[in-house]
Amino acid sequence: MNPEKNKYLKIKPSCFRTPITDIVIARLEHYFEKYKHYAWVTSVRRDSQGQLNVIRDYAEKKGIDKEFSEIKTCQFNDTIMYEGREIYSWQRTWSKLLSVGILINPPMPAEVLFDYIRYGVNKKGETIQPSSHFYGKAFDIGGGTNLINDEVEIVSEAISDDSGLGIKNIVIERENNCLHVNCL
Repeated sequence: MNPEKNKYLKIKPSCFRTPITDIVIARLEHYFEKYKHYAWVTSVRRDSQGQLNVIRDYAEKKGIDKEFSEIKTCQFNDTIMYEGREIYSWQRTWSKLLSVGILINPPMPAEVLFDYIRYGVNKKGETIQPSSHFYGKAFDIGGGTNLINDEVEIVSEAISDDSGLGIKNIVIERENNCLHVNCL
């Protein structure tokens, strides 16, 4: 299956595609066509540096780069001292993004440094793993002017209709205005 021929669920040219996600995206085309709904796959595979760039972009948008200026120039494996221990240079910024509601995985496994409430549980002190984007098993569908409501409805229907679609689950990322799709 080749999603390059999709007319409704298209892949942005900047995306690093994978065979796993290509199959799912191609199969989802039918559902987007059914509703004559146009959408874009905005991200597929990312590496650690790509994930750091996403963190850096959100930090700038939220003004967090002013509080933790090291995010502007650090590399994903750079470290600093914080409260008597060594942490990644981006770790405070990433943790702050989580605490203000930005759902984003770290470039490598990392401990959450600040209060981060998810499903009623404070995740401060927990280690969070890198995104499934790293393994080429996830993609994001960008939301339109009405945010991601249409995309959630369409993909949810597809999951309900087709148990062999290849989707493990979806994560609604309202603050990011995207629907994150994890593939099997």
